[in-house]
This record gives sequence, structure tokens and C-alpha cells, in this order.
Amino acid sequence: MANEKQPAKTKRKAVTEDTLLVSVLKRYFKYAGAAVAIWGFGYYQFSPAWILLGLVVVTWKEKHNKLQQKKIEISQHAAKNEKEAILARVEDLPSWVFFPDVERAEWVNKMVAQMWPYIGEYVRELLMTSVQKTVQDSASVMGSFKFINIDLGDIPPRIGGVKVYTEKVKRDEIYMDLDLIYSSDCEIEVKVKGVTAGIKDLQLHGTVRVIFKPLINKVPFFGGLSVFFMNNPSIDFNLTSLANALDLPGLNDMLQTIIQENIANIMVLPNRIVVQTAQGLEVSKLRYPQPDGVLRIYVVEAKDLVKADLSVLGKGKSDPYSVVRVGAMKFKTHVINNTVIPQWNRVFETIIDEKDGQFMDVEVRDEDPGSKDDKLGNVSIELSPVAEKGLIDNWLPLENVKSGKLHLKLVWLYLSKNPQMLNKQIASNRVDNKKKDTDDLSSCILMVNVDSARELPRSKKMSEPSPYVIVNVGQKTEESKVVNDSTDPRWEQGFRFLVNDPNFQTVDFKLMDKKTDKQIGEMTYSLKNLMSAPDMEVDRFFPLKKAEGNSELSLRLALRVLTTEQSVVDESENLMTEPIPDAKETDLDEAATKDSTKPAPAPSSAGAKAGGPIKPVSVETVKAASPQAQGQIIPPAKSPSQERETEVRQRKTPSVSSTESNLGAYRLGRIQITLRYSMQRGKLIVVVHKCTSLLACDKDHFSDPYVKMYLLPDKGSSSKRKTKTVNNNLNPVFDETFEYSVTPQELPERSLEITVKNETSMFSSSQKELGMVLIELNKMDISKASTEWYDLCPEDQIGKKEIETDI
Repeated sequence: MANEKQPAKTKRKAVTEDTLLVSVLKRYFKYAGAAVAIWGFGYYQFSPAWILLGLVVVTWKEKHNKLQQKKIEISQHAAKNEKEAILARVEDLPSWVFFPDVERAEWVNKMVAQMWPYIGEYVRELLMTSVQKTVQDSASVMGSFKFINIDLGDIPPRIGGVKVYTEKVKRDEIYMDLDLIYSSDCEIEVKVKGVTAGIKDLQLHGTVRVIFKPLINKVPFFGGLSVFFMNNPSIDFNLTSLANALDLPGLNDMLQTIIQENIANIMVLPNRIVVQTAQGLEVSKLRYPQPDGVLRIYVVEAKDLVKADLSVLGKGKSDPYSVVRVGAMKFKTHVINNTVIPQWNRVFETIIDEKDGQFMDVEVRDEDPGSKDDKLGNVSIELSPVAEKGLIDNWLPLENVKSGKLHLKLVWLYLSKNPQMLNKQIASNRVDNKKKDTDDLSSCILMVNVDSARELPRSKKMSEPSPYVIVNVGQKTEESKVVNDSTDPRWEQGFRFLVNDPNFQTVDFKLMDKKTDKQIGEMTYSLKNLMSAPDMEVDRFFPLKKAEGNSELSLRLALRVLTTEQSVVDESENLMTEPIPDAKETDLDEAATKDSTKPAPAPSSAGAKAGGPIKPVSVETVKAASPQAQGQIIPPAKSPSQERETEVRQRKTPSVSSTESNLGAYRLGRIQITLRYSMQRGKLIVVVHKCTSLLACDKDHFSDPYVKMYLLPDKGSSSKRKTKTVNNNLNPVFDETFEYSVTPQELPERSLEITVKNETSMFSSSQKELGMVLIELNKMDISKASTEWYDLCPEDQIGKKEIETDI
């Protein structure tokens, strides 16, 4: 036994000696390298500041890498074992914990996990063949581009929660929201001109909306599938190989922004991925629906901003500018130097495809040339309330900073087919242009569908062209995709343009050949002609000028006037070439052969909202009331007359006569309040609308009422909210919005104390308390908003009688 153990012991000694020798050599060369570096700095007379700069960069990178690695480990832990991750970090709960109508989808996650190796093989094959060739053909410098390593890893994406909308939407479509969490251990490397770069540990989190429509009576029972992000998803990743050199302050953020913008260009509204699952359905009907409206954004000014720049005496001022994001669109104001009270007075306009569930994010930053810009605060605004009110003009507190407010004015513009509304809108824009010193306000939206072309000429060598179309309106230019080797190409692409005045503007088309970079033909159409067309729409073939032979371009042009008047919203846009059948009629193949002039089927009782695609398609078959991502159920769409009745019913000021209903149970009057909880922002939103039949407190039989509220049990200054004072009025209208930061878990333990008071002087003997309301929030349904009238009661009655609510 001794003889057997001795060799092993000797071997371990040799290994130990070798290890010590390697360690000594490493340490020697490490110190020698440091000494040589110090000598080199002195020899070449480098400033010591370079050493400090290197220290700062290395320290930042080390700290950044540790934080990023920690987040990645947490995300991957949650992807592998959700239960343990939840118990370890209760603040990062999936959406199904918060939303009462969001369901778990573990069966889907188990299926995806089982299929993940096969999905990985499919994606690898897709990237190696289709995507690689597309990138190589996109530009000459990318000719050597190729994937050298594609590993999607072992961690599949997870669905944190599923919400399916089947009620109060049109019967031939289904809306579904997925809470997508992808915390991967993937690694992808590419090579371009001998340079290797890549990313790993990709993290992605966002809400994906999936729309199945139209529902049909043939397997798979839906004709098409639309997938898109309502808002930009959060993205993070690590860099590998040469790309790791970009993992430095400023460069890393720039690279993330580039990748996020590219993802937005693919599947963040207005972009979407559409899959056709049944024959006879034109994909353009789903890919290019008519938008909900246009949002006009006035970034007016800001005040009380944080002083981000340093001066000799300490904190100086800032160089602020604002960045506005709506879906995939991004706008930026100019920079105003050395101020904390900037006045931008900028106006932006953006097309909104889905107002329900979409947010507008505004971030104020301080420009720092040569380094990363400082954040001075941000604010997020849900668009559906803006569309309901039509106009919001408020000072909004900036979040995630100590101080700062931003003045925004938002105007919602509806779409109308009535050409008589045009002159009124143009006149209104001219007045606004003079106030804001701008001439960029739009009066119309032009929707262009480039369908196809026919009989295009061949080249001298009789080769077929690879045509694409350039569309230009004003200063905006769009390009269609390239159809390779075809004299009868089909694009079926839609574009939207905001138009200042269609009486003087044109839309220009140029048909180009990608092979030769030469023009095949062109066509110009005056938008004034659309004003006299039926429903302001044209759908036909147009002959191409400067083209050989009888080349023609098939286009559909539709013009819609922008208006602030909701009563003129069209119930349906008759933009269909063929009706999509329901389950009781024919299938899609039969529908494709029917006459395009056949009227569209009547809308279902569930209702549909106005809208439709640019390509001729009925709104009733393609566009439906999109449910809100906040869990609110959208009411069914109504006819114009019904909408007017509802609007009047909601906004009509109650009678000022002293009836029992207006006086309330305690004869102190009533107050109208809207309560809503934003799950995404973690905010309780309280809207104080108005009061009616308040007590008269002064000798002129009037009062000067205002509303004060606290979110109990906190009665400190952080919980206090107060409206403006309306002088000499017993039926004041406030229409002011307030927010409280509160988690869903805390909400049932809170109550809202609302007091209507009379503004008096210090020595006045007039009554100060007009009435109170105590709303217990444990009765609140956080999945939807509620607008209710509450009876005001004396302070001594609070707690004695439960205030009934129908939240």
C-alpha cells in the first residue's frame, strides 16, 4: 500500500511546485509590466490625468459589469425556477400576481421549454440562410457579413401572464396580451470584413399584443395573426469579442439605443408582424389598419429643474432639452443653455394606431457634450384618457428627481371623411401657427397603399428589373421593399403622411430599379383631386410617365381630415375590396371571388371602433376596439348619434336646481370623482370633476369652493392634494387630475378623504367646511376606471355611516 501511495504523493508535489512557479512568473510579469508602463508614461511625458482617466473607466466598467451580471443572474433564476425567484425577490413579481384578469400560462411555458431545442435549430437555420443573405444584399460593405456562432442557450422565453379579451370586442376577432420575459443565456457572433463581434445574455421584457382576426369556420379558425409591442420593451445584453470595446460610458447606451430602435422598426407600433393563416385574406388588411387618430404634442416649458451642471460656487444651472417617445416614434426639442426654466414651445404630431394601452413617455435631460447626458426627470402619460377628453393642458411633476415640473398640452385629433371640415381645421392651424411661430401643423392624414405594378420594361439585356417605389409628400420620403426580378411586382405596402394643406400639395411616386439604380417611371397626383372623390378615396391603376410601354402602378389613396370634434368620427371606413365572412357564411377562398362592391356585413352587437386599413378593407372586419393594457374593458363602439348622446350624458353639467338628488343625502351637495389605478406606473389616479348644489356661505349667497384630499392614513404634506379655488360658485367645475404612488398590495389598506372647503380670509366668520367624503379603496376594482357621484356629509358623520360606492 505504501508503494502505491508514494507515486501519487510525488505527483501532487510536482503539480504544486509547477503551480507555484506559474504563479511567481505571472506576478513577476504583472509587476514588470506595471513598471514598464510607468517608465513609458514618464519617458513620453504623458500627463498623470491619463492614469486617472483609465482608473475611472476601469472602475465604472467593473461596477457596471457586476450590476449587469447580478440582474442577469436574477432574470435567469426566475426563468429557471419562478417560485424560488419570487420568494427571493418579492418586488419583481410577474404580471399575473397584480392583474386580477391576467392568468398564468405555465402550460405554455412547459411546451416552449420542451420545444426550445428544436426552435433553436429553426432560428439558427433561418438566420444562416434568409437573414444572412438579406443583410449581405442590404449594402455593399455588408457583403462579407456572416454568422459564425448562433447559440440560443438553454433558457427559453417565458410568458409571465396572459390576458385574453373576448367580451365587448367584435365577434370575429380576439385580442390577447402576453407578458413576455426573455432572460436568455444566448450567444450570437457575427463577422464582417474579418472583424468578429457579438452579444450574449440578451434580456427582453415587454407586453406583446396578439390579435387573431378574422375568425373563420376553417382550421385554424382565424384568417390572420398580428403581433406587436404596444410600447418599447426594456432591453439589456452583454457584448463579446471586439464589440466589448463599446462597453464604455456613453458608447454602451448608444449601442443599446440603436438596437432598441431597430427592434422598434420591426414590431413596435406602428410596425407589426402579420402572419396569414388562411387563403383569400390580403395581409395588408391587417398590417396597415387605419389609425385611431393623431396626437398633437405641445412641449411648452419646464420649471424648477434640477441644477445638473457644476459651477465655481457649486451647482450651477442646466442645459435642458426634452425627448418624447410614442411607440416607435421619437421627437426631440432644441437645447436651451444655462437655465432651469426653459421655454421650448415646440409642437410635434404623431399618428396613433392603438390609443388604448399605449403611453407617451417624456424625458427631460441636461446636455453634456463629450459625456452622457444627465437625466432631469421623466413623465409617462396614458393616451386613452387624452382621447376621451380631447384636450389636456397641465403642469406635470417630473418623476425620479427631487424637483421639476413640465408643461404639456396634448390635443387629440379624430379622423373624418367630411371634406367640409378641412377649411375649419386649416383656419384653426393658422391661428395656432401664429401663437407658436410655426407652420408645421397638419390638417389631414394621407394613407397610401402601394399595391402592385404591371408591364414594367425589361433592360436591354432582356433581364427583369428589381423594382421598388419611392413615395414623397412634402419633406417626408418613404421607400417600399424591393421585389427581385419581376415585371409585375406586388408590394402591398402602406404608408401614412401628415399633410399641411391638400389644396396645394402633391404626392410623388418614383419607380426605381435596384439593379441599375435607374428610374423606371414616375407619377404625381394632386391631393386636391382627392377632396372631390367619393369618401376622399381613389383606388386604381395609374399610368407611369417617362416609362417605356404601358407600365402602370396600382395605388390606393385615402385622405382623412383631422378634427377635434368627436361627433364627426366615422362609424366605419368602407375601405374593403371583399367582405371577410363570418362563421355562417363562406370561407375566405369563396369570399375572394365575390364582387368587391358587395356591402360589408353589419357590425356585431359587440361593436367595433372606427378605423380601417389603407388597403380597401372594412373596418368592421379588420379594426376593433382594442382593450386597454391596464386591464380596463373598453365599452362597445356606438354609432355617431349614440356617441353624441353618451358624450352629452357624461359631460352635461347637472341641474343647479335644489332638487333632492342634487343636494345629496345630507343636503350638502355632491361631488363627482373618477378613480383609476395604473398598474404599469403603480399610481392611483384621482380626477376631481365638479360639485353641485354646495352650501352658500357668504352674504351674496355664494361660496369660494376648493377640494382638498388625503390618502389615509397619511395626512402629511406628501399626501395632501388641493385643487384651484373657483370663486362665487355653488356648482364649480375643477377637472383636475392628481396621482398617488401606491402599490397594489397597499391599496386595500388605504382610504381617500376628500373635503370640499370654502376659501375664506383669516378673520372671516364664514363657514369653511362644506362637506366630506371618505372612500374606502378596498372596494375599488383596480382593473377598470370608475366615475361616480358622491354625497357630501358632515365631518362628524364620517365613520358612522359607510359611504356607498359602486367602484
